[in-house]
Parts: sequence; structure tokens; C-alpha cells
Amino acid sequence: MRKAIALAALLGMTAVVWAADPSEKGVPTSPLRVYSGGLCVGAVQSLNKELKAEHNSYLKLSFQNAVYVKENTGVFFDIDWFLPGINPGADLGFDIFPITGSFRPFIGAGVGAHYFDKSKNFGDNIGPSGTVHIGFALDLTDRAQMRVRVPYHIILNKTNDQVAGVEVGFLFTGRFKNVKKLNYN
Repeated sequence: MRKAIALAALLGMTAVVWAADPSEKGVPTSPLRVYSGGLCVGAVQSLNKELKAEHNSYLKLSFQNAVYVKENTGVFFDIDWFLPGINPGADLGFDIFPITGSFRPFIGAGVGAHYFDKSKNFGDNIGPSGTVHIGFALDLTDRAQMRVRVPYHIILNKTNDQVAGVEVGFLFTGRFKNVKKLNYN
């Protein structure tokens, strides 16, 4: 009986020693799955008088894409459509997440191009754009995430169109989002 207890204690200590491998402490990790994509809906308000003359507010539909570069940094690529009318656009930029976990506030900025159909001259309505936003991401499950953002867009067309609003999106990812790999290099 003493031999069985001694053997069990030896196996228990061996398991503790192997489980607490100090060589992996401090090694950065990254998720196995880094891409998320989904749909977003929101409303934006026109901020300049030329755009207000067309419509005071727009319904914003977006296809959002997010790639997490590091635990607290991500790249976004959004394809937007402002309704009513033919008002497409796209933005590419970075999001910074100051804290990590299932609830992550963020701030982001990006550049792109947008078009607002206001006159017959196409060149007057299209232009490069800049966007900034604040918001938060909330993990609903391991594979689904809700994002709430407050965006501001400025389009450098002839009238320097500006819009700001609120949007809610649902992004989905594949399996293994919460499984981490070790980055030794």
C-alpha cells in the first residue's frame, strides 16, 4: 500500500512539473484564426449643407472584414453603401484595442474612397476619404461577435462631404479563434 501511495505521489509531482513548463512563460501568443467578417447596419447624419440638401440622413449598410494582427491590433476593410441612392464606398485602416477579453473597446482610423450621387458630374461626387471611429466589440460566442461603432467619414470631393453616425454589426469567424499558438520568433 505504501508503494502505491508513493507511486501516486511521484506521478502527481511529475505531472505538476511537466504542466508548469517555465520555458513557455512570456512567449507571445496569437490566435490560430485571425479573420472575421460580417454585416453591419447603421444610420449616419449629413454634416455639410451640400449633402444635407440631398438627404439629411442615410441608412448605412456595410460588409465588415477584420484581421487581427496582434492581440490588441487589427486591420479592417469595410465596403459601405449609403441609402437612398447610389452611394458606395470602401475603407481600409487599423483598430487599436487597449484591453483584451470578451468585451474590447477600440479606436480606429482608415482611408478609402466614397461616392455620393448629388449631381450629374461624376468627378465632383467621388473622392478619397478618411474615417475615424470609436466603439466596442463583444464576443457573443467563440465564433460570433457584435461590434458597435460611432464612425465619422470625410470625403474629399468637390463639396467635402461629411457624415457621422452609429452602426451595429455582427461578425463571424471560423473555429479556433480562442486557441492560441506560441510565437517564438
